[in-house]
Amino acid sequence: MPPGADDRLLAVIVANMFAGIMLVRASDATILYANPRFAAMFGYAFGELEGRPTTILIAPGEPRPEEVDRRIISDLTTQGVWKGEIENVKKDGTRFWCDVRVTTFEHDDYGTVWVAVQLDISARKHAEAELRRSEERLGLVLEATGAGAWDWNVQTGEVHFSPYWIASLGYAAEEVPPSVAFWEGIVHPDDMPRIRAALARHFEGHAATYECVARLRKKDGTWRWNLDCGRVVEWTPAGEPLRMVGTDTDLSRQRWSGLQEFISICAGCKKIRTEGDHWRAFEEHFGESSLAQFSHGLCPDCIRKLSDGIVESQSPSSA
Repeated sequence: MPPGADDRLLAVIVANMFAGIMLVRASDATILYANPRFAAMFGYAFGELEGRPTTILIAPGEPRPEEVDRRIISDLTTQGVWKGEIENVKKDGTRFWCDVRVTTFEHDDYGTVWVAVQLDISARKHAEAELRRSEERLGLVLEATGAGAWDWNVQTGEVHFSPYWIASLGYAAEEVPPSVAFWEGIVHPDDMPRIRAALARHFEGHAATYECVARLRKKDGTWRWNLDCGRVVEWTPAGEPLRMVGTDTDLSRQRWSGLQEFISICAGCKKIRTEGDHWRAFEEHFGESSLAQFSHGLCPDCIRKLSDGIVESQSPSSA
């Protein structure tokens, strides 16, 4: 290459890079050069930033711009590089976030020079903030309905339990390992066969969702009835369940108050006496005050009595 060609090529590359690049004189934190991309990111014309202090680029607040510079200098001195995220401010006052990497080199005329490479990560920061707000809203909804959430890797057994799920059972976060083994350990043994059967129906495609009522042991040793609901949201290439998410609803916080009252029942017709001295059918009363559903049939004793009555009515002696 002819003399100076390398410098011209480097200048073209730097000027056209997608990342913003800034050179700063370390002795007084003055901007020596900002490529077109860097200037545009901050709302300045190319060449407008040269000679200005770097503090005009950092959004005011905590930490202050001067403190940010001191942190960068400290890391550059001890480690030779500084990496981090900085909230910056554009010429018009708009705030935005950048991912920043700063290194140094020694220049014959300017002494120690910082080389700052910055990428605008505002879109990512906005998405992260929206995700946090969504998670907060979901947490509030679940808490209001007495439900805890879980996210289960079926293949590894790892489970993420929501903070409310953990607290509702009386545990502290550090007492609950992220493992399905912990959950299995607090399920009532008599309920586990029913749970496994419900999971198998869902895993095998016989049920669109998994639903099961079971008991969980709280930290104080008492049992709590729960409605466990979930669905597989990811499958392995072989068609096996990979990831499953769901909720665990405390049924004691649902419509069970009617089961905790002193209830008057007619000895003859078995109706329930309600407020205002009204008498209602058993099924009607509990259908509105609980989650129970009813089916009608005959118990073995009633079947035997009914059969005996039929036989007796058909015997010759009864004719």
